[in-house]
Amino acid sequence: MSRDPILFAGGKLFDGTVAPRDGMGVLIGDGRIAAVAPLAEFAGFAGRRVDTVGATLMPGLIDAHVHLALEATGDVVSTLRQRPPGDLTLRLLENAQASLAGGFTAIRDLGGTDWLEISVREAIRQGRHVGPTLRCAGKVLTITGGHGAWIGLECDGPTAYTQGVRLNVKNGADCIKLMATGGVLTGGVDPLAPHPTVAELAAATATAHDFGLKVTAHAQGARGIQRALEAGVDSIEHGFELTDAIIETMLTNGTYLVPTLSAMMALLAMRDRLPAFVRDKADRFSAMHFDSFKRFVAAGGTVALGTDAGTPGNHHGQNAQELAHMVDLGMDPLAALVAGTANAATLLDLPYHGRIVSGAVADLLLVPGDPVADIHNAADPARHLGLWKGGVAVARSVGRAPAAFDPTPASAAGF
Repeated sequence: MSRDPILFAGGKLFDGTVAPRDGMGVLIGDGRIAAVAPLAEFAGFAGRRVDTVGATLMPGLIDAHVHLALEATGDVVSTLRQRPPGDLTLRLLENAQASLAGGFTAIRDLGGTDWLEISVREAIRQGRHVGPTLRCAGKVLTITGGHGAWIGLECDGPTAYTQGVRLNVKNGADCIKLMATGGVLTGGVDPLAPHPTVAELAAATATAHDFGLKVTAHAQGARGIQRALEAGVDSIEHGFELTDAIIETMLTNGTYLVPTLSAMMALLAMRDRLPAFVRDKADRFSAMHFDSFKRFVAAGGTVALGTDAGTPGNHHGQNAQELAHMVDLGMDPLAALVAGTANAATLLDLPYHGRIVSGAVADLLLVPGDPVADIHNAADPARHLGLWKGGVAVARSVGRAPAAFDPTPASAAGF
C-alpha cells in the first residue's frame, strides 16, 4: 500500500555512521528512505513534514542479543518453566513490542523456547502484529548438562552439533548460537570453563555457514573464547576474559564483540534478590567483564550493541541503557551509537537497517538534542520523541506514547 511521503527536517541527522549533521533533510515514502540531502534540495516539497528542530533523527536502535522467553525475574529459569505454551507465546510478542517501544526496531533472539519466537517473527513480518524486525537463533546448542541446557539442545560430538544446526534451520532459524563456555545463570557450571571441543564448534560453524547463517558464541572464559575463534564464529557474546592475544585475534579476524553490559549491571543492582550461585558469579566476574570490554574498545575492536534482555533485572524495553553503560566504561558516545545502529545491522545481516541512507528501511528514532553530547538522550527511552517502523509511527500502537511529539502532523508547512 502506498504511503504519502514525509519530510523530516530542521534538526540534526545521525545516519548511523558519522557524527550528527545539521542542515540535512530526510524524505521517506512507501516505508523506505527516498532521499537524504541538504535542505535546499527539498525547496519545492509541499507534502507532510516533521519539524525536528532541537532534536536528532537517527536510525532505530538494534539489539543483537535478547531472550524474548525470559522475563527479567530473579529466577528466570523457574519463571520460564511455569509458563504454558500459549501464555509464553503471548509474552514473547509482548516482550518484542516492549523493545520496539523502547526505540529498538530490530532485535536478535539468541535462545528461545521450542521455536515459538520464530512464529512471533513471522507474525510481525506478515503484518499481523506490530513489532521489531526479528532475527532468531532458535535453540542454543550446548553440551549435555552445559550452560543453557534448560532452554537448548544438548549435543555431544561433531555429528550432534551438525544435526543441531540442521534442526534449527529446519525450524526457521536465521542465525546459530553456540554455548562455548559455562555461564552465570546455570547452576553447577563455571563461566570460565570451556564446554564444546574445537571440533564440535567447528562442525556447527561450518554447517551454519554452508546455509549462509552467522554464528555467535556465548563465550566467557578465555579457553572457550579461543576455541570459538578457532572454529570461525562471527561474534563473541559477553567476553568476560579477553586476553591481549584473544583481542588481537578478534581484530585480525574482524570478529564482533557483543558485550551485554546491561546483564551484568542488572545482576549487581539486584544481587540481594538473586539465587546465591548467580550472585556469587556476578561478584566474581563483573570486574573482569568490564575490564575486558574497556581493553577491547581501546584496541579498536568492533562492538555491536547487545543487552541479554530478559535476564534478571534486565527488562525488555529498557535495552537502550546499554548505550549509557558502554559510554560509562569509556566508549566514545558516537562509537556507542554506531554499535547500536550500523554495526549491529551488519552483524545481523540487515543491510537496509541501521542507517539513514537512500533505499534503507524507514526505521527511525527521534531523540532530543544531540545524543553524542548527552548519550542519555538516546539511552533513556522516556526522552524519546518519536518512533517510526517502516515509515509508520508505531509507539502508541505498542502501548507507549511518544514523550511530547506529534510524529505525523497534518500541516504541510514550509518548503
